[in-house]
Amino acid sequence: MRHGCGLPTGATTYQSGNCGAIFWCPLSLSRVTGASGNVGSEVLKQALAVGLKIRATFQSPDKAAKAPAGMEGVIMDYAKPDTIRPALHGVEKIFLVGPPVRDLPAMEANFIKEVRAAGRKHIVKLSALGGRESMFPSGHRDSEENIEASGLPYTFLRPNGFMQNLVNYNAGTIRSQNAFYGCQGNGAVSVVDIRDIAAVAVIVLAATGHEGKSYALTGGEALTNGQVAEKISRVAERKISYVDLLPAEFKKAILSAGIPGWSADALLDLQRLYREGKASLVTNDVERLTGRKPITFDQFARDYAFAFQAEAKAAS
Repeated sequence: MRHGCGLPTGATTYQSGNCGAIFWCPLSLSRVTGASGNVGSEVLKQALAVGLKIRATFQSPDKAAKAPAGMEGVIMDYAKPDTIRPALHGVEKIFLVGPPVRDLPAMEANFIKEVRAAGRKHIVKLSALGGRESMFPSGHRDSEENIEASGLPYTFLRPNGFMQNLVNYNAGTIRSQNAFYGCQGNGAVSVVDIRDIAAVAVIVLAATGHEGKSYALTGGEALTNGQVAEKISRVAERKISYVDLLPAEFKKAILSAGIPGWSADALLDLQRLYREGKASLVTNDVERLTGRKPITFDQFARDYAFAFQAEAKAAS
C-alpha cells in the first residue's frame, strides 16, 4: 500500500527547533519564547496587535531577522544560561514554549532556574492536555511540577491537539493522494485552533488574576478523523479520505519520514490515547476567557482551504 507520512490531525507540534519565550515586562513588556513556532508566532502577532510591549526569543539570528516590527528580538539557547539572563532583564511575565522532545523537562528546568535567580516573574506555560495519560503531555506535567515547586507565580495553558497540524503535517498527502493517515481509529479529539490558544495567552499576559490557575483549551466539539475528512472534502471540493493504519505500519511510516525514535514512540502513544477516546473532553475555558465561542473546525477548514487544493489546481 502506498502512503505518505502525513501525521495525525490531533497531534501537537513536533518541530524541536521552535522553542523559546515571549516576555511581558513592566510597562507592558512581555517575553515570548518560541516566537518562530506555530503558537509562539500567533501569540506574538496577537500581542503586538493589542499593543503589548514584547521581547521575543529566537534560536538563530536568521529567525530573529524575520520577526515583525514593533518588538524586541533576542537570541536564546536553553542550554546556555548566559543567553537566558540578559533576556530576562526587566521582564514581568513570560510565555514559555518548549519543544516536544524527551529532554523538555530538563530544558525548561534550566530556564526556570534562571528565572528564579532573576526575581519573581509570572510564568505562562504552554503545556498540553492529557497529564500522565501519554508520553508527550507527561513531559509537560513534569515541567509543570517543577514550576509549581519553584515558588514562581504561574499559569498553565493545556491545549488539546492543534487544528493547524492538519495543514502542517497532512496537507501534502491530502493534496497529492486525497488522503491522510494515522492509527487513532474512531477516537474523537476536541482539536483547538492555535488562534484561540494565542487569544487566551494574550489575555493572561495582559491581565492579572490568572496566577495559580490551569486552563484546558479545546475546540467546541470532538471529531474523529473520519469526520475531519468529510469536512475537508467539502472545502476541497473533492473526496478526502482518512486511512487508518495498524500502529506498527504507522510507526514504520513516520520513522521512514525521519521522525526520531523517541518522538515516533511518543506520537504512537498519543495515537493510542486518541484511539481509546481519552482526548474527547470539551471545555468552555476558551469561551469563558475570550468571551466568544471557540473557532469551529468548519471555520478553520474554510480559512485554510488553500492548503488542501489538489496539486494540479494549486500549480495553476
